[in-house]
Amino acid sequence: MHGTHRRWPLAAFAALLLVLALSVSACGSSDDDASGGGSSAAADTSSSGSGGGDAKKVEPKTIGWVDATLAGSFQQRIYQAGKAAIEHVGWKVKTVDTKGDPAAAASGVSSMVQSGVDAIVMSAVTPSTARAGLLQAKAKGIPVLMVGSAVDNSLNESLGLTYIGEDENELAKPLGDLMVKDLKKGDTVGVLTTTALKSAVTRTEALSAQLKAAGINVIRPLETGFDFSAGQKNAATLLNQNPDMAAIVPIFDLWTAATVSAIKSAKSDAKVYSFYADAVSTPLMRKNPDIILGLTDATSITSSYLAVDKLLAYFTSKTKIDASGGEGKDYTYDVVTKDNLPPGSQNGPLSQTDAEKPFYEKWATEYGIAAS
Repeated sequence: MHGTHRRWPLAAFAALLLVLALSVSACGSSDDDASGGGSSAAADTSSSGSGGGDAKKVEPKTIGWVDATLAGSFQQRIYQAGKAAIEHVGWKVKTVDTKGDPAAAASGVSSMVQSGVDAIVMSAVTPSTARAGLLQAKAKGIPVLMVGSAVDNSLNESLGLTYIGEDENELAKPLGDLMVKDLKKGDTVGVLTTTALKSAVTRTEALSAQLKAAGINVIRPLETGFDFSAGQKNAATLLNQNPDMAAIVPIFDLWTAATVSAIKSAKSDAKVYSFYADAVSTPLMRKNPDIILGLTDATSITSSYLAVDKLLAYFTSKTKIDASGGEGKDYTYDVVTKDNLPPGSQNGPLSQTDAEKPFYEKWATEYGIAAS
């Protein structure tokens, strides 16, 4: 599961995902006006499509999506997949982009509840920052699912939250494997990170422990703000203080381009190992294959589709929402190098088309929603 250079088995993964999904089923704020009709059959159809008269009736619903920062390419990957899935079944989407502001998360969730959404999906939003709104959602029986990067889960049980997403330790390991292979004992590595998000803390700790165990020197990680200039400044600081630095690891994809810029400006030989072969980092690696040597990633784009699948089962059959089928171990983790880059500017190693196909086919059978 942690191969370093293998190709992503898309066809096999899609087949496996279909089986998995079938088994799971058995056991500022703005509206997206175009989402009302979706891209398929109407939401209140119970007898059209390939499901015929046995298809479960899907009533019109409005789903609130609260995102930590849509400026991030990985966040866009998860959001665009989720939005497409919600609209595909004929539901509406209401979106709040908190832009990294905890206050916006709190008001965003509350506004969703007050506007009468039927369910809420949060991506990379720490529950404690939106506790008041989440308590309101629980009181009104509004289900809340979380997708994307892992966040602090201490309130999950008390607030009835369900996380469907990647395991940050598993995500970090393939990158560490590649770095241990590429670097030698005594090499110095710097890390750009933040203690503001659990995903960053977990990745930093896991990767640092793996590198240190191999005799690689990891200097104290630098706390970094969520923007290009902060990433560039801190990467430059690492290079200035450690002119012989072998590599820098931007823990978030937001800082990958900034780190490359700092390395070029310093005329340094340092290499970059980072997270996510996304729509920004993939073209960047293609242009700088001798600087960016590895981008660890996962098939977790499917978490958005699985979240909608669980909401469909909940609304049509009152099926309890849980994390089955979308827990950290259920994704494939691998490192992307110049030898297995996703095509073009594809956002992630698993394309949205490949990720959605088994779910759309499943929904056509179960709910009579046309697959295309």
